[in-house]
Amino acid sequence: MYPGQTQTALHSARTSPEIIDFLAAAPSTVPFAVRAHALILSSDLERKILDQNSRLTGNTYRSRKTAMLTVNDEKELAGEVLRQRHRFTELLLGAPRFRQAVLTVIQNIYLFRNRKIFFGTTAASAENERQEALLLFSSLPVGTSIPLGKTFQHLIIARVWNRIISQSRARDFLDPHFSDLLAVVEKLNTLRNIYVLLTTGLVKKLAAQTNRLYRQSVTYEDAVQIGAMGIARAAYRYHPSSGVRFSTFAAHWVFREIQRQALDGRLVRISSNTVEGYAKATKDEDAENLKKFSDIIETATSAEQSPSGEFVAPTLSELSSRAPSPVDACENAELRHILLQTIDQLLSPKTGDIIKRRFGLSPYQGKEQSILAISEEYQVTRSSIYQLEQGALKKLQLQLRGQLP
Repeated sequence: MYPGQTQTALHSARTSPEIIDFLAAAPSTVPFAVRAHALILSSDLERKILDQNSRLTGNTYRSRKTAMLTVNDEKELAGEVLRQRHRFTELLLGAPRFRQAVLTVIQNIYLFRNRKIFFGTTAASAENERQEALLLFSSLPVGTSIPLGKTFQHLIIARVWNRIISQSRARDFLDPHFSDLLAVVEKLNTLRNIYVLLTTGLVKKLAAQTNRLYRQSVTYEDAVQIGAMGIARAAYRYHPSSGVRFSTFAAHWVFREIQRQALDGRLVRISSNTVEGYAKATKDEDAENLKKFSDIIETATSAEQSPSGEFVAPTLSELSSRAPSPVDACENAELRHILLQTIDQLLSPKTGDIIKRRFGLSPYQGKEQSILAISEEYQVTRSSIYQLEQGALKKLQLQLRGQLP
């Protein structure tokens, strides 16, 4: 791959926070098996990696048993990830622009919730650690060896790397210092892919567990794909010194990733101009603009038009367009009566009213209301209405299936 391709691929990815965390790099032209072999892992682990890769790509008729990480595998892979992170940290001392990138990120480290900077932290506080990092990268001479404990955490590496590529010009990609950094990034990403490859069974198991909670927003198949992203995030960060197995460490990241994407799918994305316009119109009692911005928000948040993956109840016009038979009409009326009875008996008046509003049930026939509209009616947050809705739907499902006492 020539430098222009590398530059284009890196720059095109740099704006996304998700890409930042995954260490942006141009797609490798080197086969995965070759990159895995170049890591010089133990023969048993390398054989397991290649067998699993062949099995999943359909290039072999070997055992269909899913590969799993052993304790020794985890130690070996985590040790290699740490070694590459340490190599990356030392390479940052090799050029003034790399040092400046480090200093800029460290100076702004307070912006991040997780402020741990080094792999082995001995500083009394986060601020002391920050000052220690600033001193190291402003005073250490080029070529200085850094202790293993001063290896950067992935949080720092990801943001420093993003800053470097975002400020690089065409000629910088020909710099051997940059090439060395890129080689380390590609090794880290190969190790990340190995973790993903060897945890397919774990991801499927965790995806099945979360699917019970988020199946309205994320299908099981999507949850498996999203879960792999959680494994990738964990792979960059895991080390046995955390005191837990990789499966335990990664479960948090998998659940978090599925939850984030499931709930993000339900978030209403409205431009800041619309929000500001709505607020100003409300304050000024400007009826014309208030209606204008209310219509925009209502359109964006209506269940009928939501592109977010929320459950969309059919409207009366949609039901009528299906031209049900008289028998169907009678059955639907009976089912609606049973449903309303169940809602009144099982749910509190407030929660029952929310469900009726959301799905256009009597007395709101065919007039489904958005979460935003209901939250304004009850003067509570959208999150509160969403949580009440989900809890109510679960109760109703269990009751109608005869699973509640």
